[in-house]
Amino acid sequence: MEAKRLQQESGPAKKQQGKKRFNIDLLRAEEDVDGLIEALQSDNGLTRQRAALALGDFGGAGAVGPLIQALGDPLTAVREAAADSLTLLEGAAVGPLVELIENPEASVKYEESPAPGGTATVTGPGGRTWEVETRRDLRRVYAAAILGEIADPSAVDPLVRALHDEHDDLRCQASGAIAKFGRRAVELLAKVLADPDPDVRIVAAGVLGDTGEASAVEPLIGALHDENDDVRGAAAGALIRMGDAAVGRLIDTTKDGDRNVRLYAAGALKYIGDPRAIDALRALALDEDKDVRSVAEDAIDKIQMVRGGMPAEPSPPTSR
Repeated sequence: MEAKRLQQESGPAKKQQGKKRFNIDLLRAEEDVDGLIEALQSDNGLTRQRAALALGDFGGAGAVGPLIQALGDPLTAVREAAADSLTLLEGAAVGPLVELIENPEASVKYEESPAPGGTATVTGPGGRTWEVETRRDLRRVYAAAILGEIADPSAVDPLVRALHDEHDDLRCQASGAIAKFGRRAVELLAKVLADPDPDVRIVAAGVLGDTGEASAVEPLIGALHDENDDVRGAAAGALIRMGDAAVGRLIDTTKDGDRNVRLYAAGALKYIGDPRAIDALRALALDEDKDVRSVAEDAIDKIQMVRGGMPAEPSPPTSR
C-alpha cells in the first residue's frame, strides 16, 4: 500500500489538500503535451509559467490555442512565458495570432469565462503598463509583438493594417513589429504615408526610420512635404536616424522650393553631423528665409564643433 502511494505521488500530477499539483519536470521529460496544457490551468503561477515554457519546446500546433489563452493570464511572468513559446512555435502560431489582431472578437474563443469587466492595470511586453478593459486587448498587443519576433512575411500586411486599429497600444506594438521586417515593410509603409489620417502617417514615418533600410529614405524625403507639421517632424526625425544613408538626398533637398522642406533638411543634416553637408549648408546660410538661414548656420557650427571633438546632444528639428 505504501509503495502504491509513493508511485501515485511521483507521477505527473498529484492531489494535495484538494488541489491538483503537477510535476513539470516529469511532464517535460515525457513530452506530455496534454499534461502541460492541463498544467496551464493550475492555481500555482510558477507551475503555469513552467508549463508555458515547456510547451514552446515541443508543443506543436496543439499548444498554440492554450498558449494564446495564457496571454491573458493575470501574471506577467506567465504571459511572457507563453509569448516566448509562441515565438518558438513559429509557423504554427502565425495564423491564429494574425486572426487576433485582425478580428478583436477572435479572442473570445480563448476565454473559458467572460473576461472581467471594468478597467484593470496590467503589465505587458517590455514592462509597459496598460489600462485595459478586457484580456482581449492584452492578447492582441502580445500577438503583434510575437508576430514581429517570428517575422513571417505573411504577417506584414496584417500588421500594417493594425496601424489603423482603434486600440492605441496595439498600434504602438504593431509599429515596433513592422520595423523588424526591414525591406519587406518599406513598400507598404510608403503607401501608408498617403493615409488620410495624420496620426497613421506619423507612425508610418517613424517606423520607416526604424527599419534602417536605405530604400526608406525616398518616401521619408517625400513626407517632408506633408501638410501636417507633426508628420514632417516625424519624417525629419526618421531621416536623422537613417544617418549616412540619408545625407545625399538631404543635401539635394536643401534646394527644394518649399521653405519648410529646406528647414527640415537643414535641421536633419545638423543632427546627422556629416561634413559632406557643409557646402550645401553654406548655400542655405544665404537663403531668403531667416529661419532657414538660422538653422543652416547652427548646423555649420555644430558640424564643425563635432569635428573638433565636442559633440552636441541631438534632438529632432522642428519648424519655426
